[in-house]
Amino acid sequence: MLAGCAGSSTSLPPSAPRGGAPPQTWLLTSDVHFNPFDDATLVDRLIASPAGQWHSILSESTKPPSPYFSDTNFALLESALAAMKSVLPDPPVVVVAGDFMAHQFPDRFAKADPSAPPAAYEKFVDKTMVFLAMEFGASYPSAQFVVALGNNDGYCGNYMSTPASPFLSHTAMAWRALVNRGRAASNFVQQFSNGGYYTMRLRPFGAMPAIVLNSVFWSSFYQNKCGKPGSDPGADELDWLASRAPVIGGHPLLMTHIPPGIDEYASINNNAATPLYKEAYTQRLLSILAGMSPSAFLLGHIHHATFEIAPIAGGRIGTLGIPSISPNQGNNPAFIVALVSATSPMLTDTTTYALPLDSLEPWSKLYSFNAAYGLQAYDSTNLLNLQSSMASDATVRKAFFNNYNSGSTTATPSPEKWRWYWCGHTNLTPAPYSDCVDQRRRPRRSGSAKT
Repeated sequence: MLAGCAGSSTSLPPSAPRGGAPPQTWLLTSDVHFNPFDDATLVDRLIASPAGQWHSILSESTKPPSPYFSDTNFALLESALAAMKSVLPDPPVVVVAGDFMAHQFPDRFAKADPSAPPAAYEKFVDKTMVFLAMEFGASYPSAQFVVALGNNDGYCGNYMSTPASPFLSHTAMAWRALVNRGRAASNFVQQFSNGGYYTMRLRPFGAMPAIVLNSVFWSSFYQNKCGKPGSDPGADELDWLASRAPVIGGHPLLMTHIPPGIDEYASINNNAATPLYKEAYTQRLLSILAGMSPSAFLLGHIHHATFEIAPIAGGRIGTLGIPSISPNQGNNPAFIVALVSATSPMLTDTTTYALPLDSLEPWSKLYSFNAAYGLQAYDSTNLLNLQSSMASDATVRKAFFNNYNSGSTTATPSPEKWRWYWCGHTNLTPAPYSDCVDQRRRPRRSGSAKT
């Protein structure tokens, strides 16, 4: 098993200048997509056994880490956790930005146990979530966890997150001890059980607030199939967020799974702007965020290392798209070590570590953001500078797309399609995105080209 990591904590990004408080180092992960069905010889025992026995059972598998275009098996999960622990032994904060469960999870279970009643499936889902909480907790027994739900996480099906469901309450109990370190999230179980979103306080900053959102409700694909007919969980969540804005205090950290904005890959395939959210939700979310001045916005879902510069009234918010552990999209498995200001949860730099699946090399450092792009911090100003450099310099674009795919050449975006991705960084709704992409077809005027 490829559990080792080339490098150690000494390969972290540089600390703050002499005389200033050193930044904190956080672990950022997303899209684990754990597949407990990978070794078919063990599935019956997993179904019959409590989550506390899963590690021992899965350790009997001789399968190597998952290859490209598959989800995370036990070998890859253990390899990733070992690499994280090697690079960052004791972070104050660990972020897991959603999609704990493998793709096609209901179909995989039905194939493994065709006659199982719905209650048996739900029990297996619960055990999967408990197992993952136990695995992460064993690796980081003192870290404060910030976790979000993904679109694959739940009983009902993909993009069918159900308000006030037993899944939410069971998942809340599975992760409670990790999220509520030092009683920093005393309302976690109550809030998460209602809608999968919640507020907490980040211990490293005393009373600094964080807000974790369930963006599945806002997805263009969302169906409330198992919820109350006629209800609108997306609007309910935005009402809740708006009510929290005046009282949350301080420049909160925001985190959710699905980003606002455009699905660039789907837009290329559809030859049309394909939004990730229903547009009304995007517009209202950005309006609410304008009054909150978030310090950072962490996102998952895309499986690739990317960013957005979200326009809000009076300014912009720079977002960080966290790459996935799962290599399902042809990407290398990856995680991020983030340097965070010692006084507030503002990103100063990020370093990405990846496992090159096309070789026998171990996990190793792929790049640090500031050094790779000649920037000073991970904020909206520097992201705009990167955006400008990408427009004018093919070398910068090449570096970005290599990093986008976590160093994998298996599914790197086509160079001639770069504008489809580039436009998505700053245009989060279909009309301006389409206008931006369409400029590639327009004749250039004399003088500077508008980009």
